[in-house]
Amino acid sequence: MEDTDVDPLQSDAYHRTLIDCLPRFWPKTSQIEVQYKQPTFDLLIEIILHSSWQIQLVVIQSTNLILQNSSTIISSDIISLIEPIINLGPRTKSSGLKREILKFLRILFENSRYSICFDENENLRNILHFNIDEMIHDTRSNEISEQAKELKKLHEHLFLKTKKDYEPIELTNIDQENDLF
Repeated sequence: MEDTDVDPLQSDAYHRTLIDCLPRFWPKTSQIEVQYKQPTFDLLIEIILHSSWQIQLVVIQSTNLILQNSSTIISSDIISLIEPIINLGPRTKSSGLKREILKFLRILFENSRYSICFDENENLRNILHFNIDEMIHDTRSNEISEQAKELKKLHEHLFLKTKKDYEPIELTNIDQENDLF
């Protein structure tokens, strides 16, 4: 890795090759997967945060394949990946990258092992709401806007604003002597 950091083109080629191969060589047994999934996801987050949109696209495509084919990954395994991927949506001009982000969200929404993270994490739900709304209002691509609208409509239960229940506070023992009125 240190050798490829010198030349950005070499580094991108290294990352692309590594990420392209990842779904093909993803561990088939849960014992091996447990050992490698967190370091792998941490590496993918670093690559997402410090790479071009082309490399980010490859990361999300590979992640989508891994999530579709693994039967042992759960929401707590991928929760750290979700925010960086979702946040790419409104920041990129690439329609291809936005399509893959929407595909990533569909995979999460349609699998209860993954979608539960939105029920359990209000911050993640708020990030989801903001970014989907941004993609809906994307004026550069009608296709992305329509896909985001459809995704929101199909999974509207994830987009409902929840009201917090507050306990009423009883006002008792009001000091009558210090009444200013």
